[in-house]
Amino acid sequence: MDVAEQDGARRRAPGHGDRLRWAVGGFFLVLGLVLALNPRRCIDFTVFRTAGTRLLAGTSLYRVEDGPMPFKYAPPAAVLLVPLALVPRTAGAVLWNAGSVALLLLALARLGRVDPGPLDRDGTWAALALAGPVGTVLFYGQVDLWLLGLLTLAAASGRGRDGGGVALGLAALTKPPGVLGGLFFLVQRRWRATLVAAAVGLLACALVVLRLGLPAFGAEVDAWRALVERSTVEWVTGPNPQGLPTLFLDVAGWMGVPPGAGALRLAELASALAFSLLVLAVRRDAGAAFRMTALAVAMVSPLAWRANFVLALPALRRAVTGARQREWPSVATLVLAIAGTVFTSGAFLDRHATERLLALRPWGLLGLLLVAIELWALRRGTAVRAATPPG
Repeated sequence: MDVAEQDGARRRAPGHGDRLRWAVGGFFLVLGLVLALNPRRCIDFTVFRTAGTRLLAGTSLYRVEDGPMPFKYAPPAAVLLVPLALVPRTAGAVLWNAGSVALLLLALARLGRVDPGPLDRDGTWAALALAGPVGTVLFYGQVDLWLLGLLTLAAASGRGRDGGGVALGLAALTKPPGVLGGLFFLVQRRWRATLVAAAVGLLACALVVLRLGLPAFGAEVDAWRALVERSTVEWVTGPNPQGLPTLFLDVAGWMGVPPGAGALRLAELASALAFSLLVLAVRRDAGAAFRMTALAVAMVSPLAWRANFVLALPALRRAVTGARQREWPSVATLVLAIAGTVFTSGAFLDRHATERLLALRPWGLLGLLLVAIELWALRRGTAVRAATPPG
């Protein structure tokens, strides 16, 4: 057995890393179940369940009476939510949060197949550093941990069978930014997975058309686009958003450019283009390409906020490795992630102080630091390892 094989065997062997991962998973599971059993929590899950109920009944997904908590995902996403309508609300919330934690553990277990550089326990420490976003996902019953797990499962599937295409297609359906997960597969030339993912999306659209009819489907798409357009500008100017479009709009605001629909669309386009070029720049390293792709999914949406930064886990996992090796950019990034978890949780600061801190976009700055680490490694020539990409 050569050195590389010995190192791989050491990483796969049960030990401290496995015990730490299960302990952290158990902590998040207990937290998720406690929150799911509270009828005042998991309000996003309730929105998802309502969308599934409406599609099952063949009625409109987007209604004025929904007030401040409408369903903002595209109509095909409701296909995945129909099973939630078949179980009681509390039982569904329990299953949803338990599934979120299971997908987090799956991501931690499979990341080594995509990015074999860091130790197994580095991912678990990264998850703990991101306890704030993870807790936020479980508090509201959001979908981001499902998205992280599906993207990791897709990337780690290799090139056999469907090439991870089904998991990629499901990830793209969960929310619109999930489509950017395809960047990894495009730069890695995993065409089969890309085609299968597209087929999954088309199948979901066909199921909605079969349930509602083609004219009603078109009306639902128009209603969704109108909802997003009239609500997004107001959101990105508040304290919560942390995505790259918001950072661009902040800079434009300092230069006297007022935020508006046109400026927002330009910021979204610039964000998507920037991350596409970044993924292309690191394409020779499968691990770096996946880390940058996950950051793209987290940061390109103007609706991104701290919960979305569970998608930063693959990149922060690499930063934990760098911090162990005393790389100062990685140490600084890890410190910022921990500080963000502590001080934006609401446990130490009151609501107004927390909002003032969030208005400084600490999670967006964390994302930019993670991007800077990738580019720094690329410039030093350490981004490309002699690692075989999945499959």
